[in-house]
Parts: sequence; structure tokens; C-alpha cells
Amino acid sequence: MKASTLVKIKKGQAALPAVLLICGVITEIAIAGTLIAFILSSSGWGERLSSQALAAAKAGVEDAFMRITIDKDFSASGGYSFSVGSRTAQVIVNKDPIGYSVGIDQVISSGTALSRQRKLEAIIVVDSVTGQVSLKSTREIQ
Repeated sequence: MKASTLVKIKKGQAALPAVLLICGVITEIAIAGTLIAFILSSSGWGERLSSQALAAAKAGVEDAFMRITIDKDFSASGGYSFSVGSRTAQVIVNKDPIGYSVGIDQVISSGTALSRQRKLEAIIVVDSVTGQVSLKSTREIQ
């Protein structure tokens, strides 16, 4: 009886290291694959998301410019937001902000694409006599 019991134990003892070895190899392959996928995707994907966020911020500036062109007294100091596909833009329009002369509107547009965010500040000049609206400058802010 002892001999057959001893053989059964040896069979079980041999199977356990084999299973652990196979599981270890599979785990290492999965971890290496995940790391490689993360490195490859984060380099190009992050740049792509950043450019999409910038495009959303530019769309916010253009939207504010259009709204100011239609209504010269338009102001949204509380801000408004809209989405374009999976991107969103949060826009703030300050009419005659402190530090600027009368007839100047400051637009701050923040574009977001997943985890990336880009902000633009645009200065729009509104001529009170002719009603002409022109974009004076646009710059990226932090």
C-alpha cells in the first residue's frame, strides 16, 4: 500500500510544478504584452488626444466669435460648453475685462479629449460705431 501511495504523491508532485511553470510563463507574456501595448499606444495616442483637445479649443473660440458677431453684447462669464464627437469645449466670454480697453472681449476656451486638456485665450475687438468684429490675437495658455 505504501508503494502505490508513494507513486500517487510523486505524480501529484510532478504536476504541480508543471502547472505553476505554465501559469508563470503565461503571466509573464501577458505582462510584457500589456507593457509593450501601453508604451506604443501612449506615445502616439497622447499626441493625438492633445491635438484633438486643441481642435476642440479652437472650435470653442470660433463658436464664441460667431456668437459675438451675431450679438455684439454677448457675454458668458459663467461659461457654456458643447461637444463635438467625443471632445468637449468649455467657453468663457468676458465682455470688457479688467486690464483691457472698452470694446474688447476675452474668450477663454478649454478643449478636452479624454485625459488631455488644452486652453486658448482669444482677444476679440468689437467696434461700437461700425459693429465690425475682428479677432485680434489667439494664444495658448496653461
